[in-house]
Amino acid sequence: MGYPFYAMDFAFYNSMGIYSFEARCEMLKEIGYDATHLSVWHGERWRDVEKLKNVKEKYGLDIAGVYVVLDLSLGEDHPRNTGILKMLEIMEGCSTVELAIQSVGHHIRPSDPKGDDIAVKWLEKALKIAEQRNINILLYTHLSFWVERHEDAVRLCKRLNHPNLGIVFCGYHWYAVDGTNLSATLQAVAPYLKQVNISGSRRNPHGFGGVATIEPLDVGELDNFALLGQLKKIGYNGMVGYQGWSEGGDAYSKLSRSLKAFRDMERRLEEHPHWADLKLTP
Repeated sequence: MGYPFYAMDFAFYNSMGIYSFEARCEMLKEIGYDATHLSVWHGERWRDVEKLKNVKEKYGLDIAGVYVVLDLSLGEDHPRNTGILKMLEIMEGCSTVELAIQSVGHHIRPSDPKGDDIAVKWLEKALKIAEQRNINILLYTHLSFWVERHEDAVRLCKRLNHPNLGIVFCGYHWYAVDGTNLSATLQAVAPYLKQVNISGSRRNPHGFGGVATIEPLDVGELDNFALLGQLKKIGYNGMVGYQGWSEGGDAYSKLSRSLKAFRDMERRLEEHPHWADLKLTP
């Protein structure tokens, strides 16, 4: 059986605006996705999650998660950051929060363990709520953010050792930040891995962050077939998503192409698992 496949709502943003929540759900259902997703961004938009409680009944879609951005350089009590805690308290219809930690303080660079104590203090507060409400908080690695590498997320998970804390493996951000040691990275992440998202990508100074593009799954230099093979090897059986940030254009067309490409990669992997046995770059 194939992976449940979702689309992050990033795919519906373009330079002209964003598709309505209703249109996004209707498109995903028609194309054949299993689940939708919502970006709340900074915590001041926490009430947006109220849209989720009727999605399963109305559209027949599961909800893969809600994406939020924590910025502790603003202070723990800033409305953006307290809004995330409020969101955890009211959220219905979804049990997964993808947490990107943008900053833990001024002058603390990405991946610097000096910020661990600051992040842990906030996470302990959030996890108390998450535990009461049966919500998983998944650390979302992101190019140029404080939690930039999957090693950073693993370090925090090991320290907190909490059943409601896990990791999203972000294919694009792994590729853009480093793009090597895939097998070792996934092995390290495996005990905490609860969600995955992938993108087509190629290194290009005109891409996201001046580093690499984000594209549909049927194009790009990043080999998502080999990546799926590595996920199979570590026994991952959760959801996989199409990331789609900065794509623009006709969302329906690109979402359709990406779903078709993903299911074809799964078919090939099922029929010929040895095809994915690349000699991976160390």
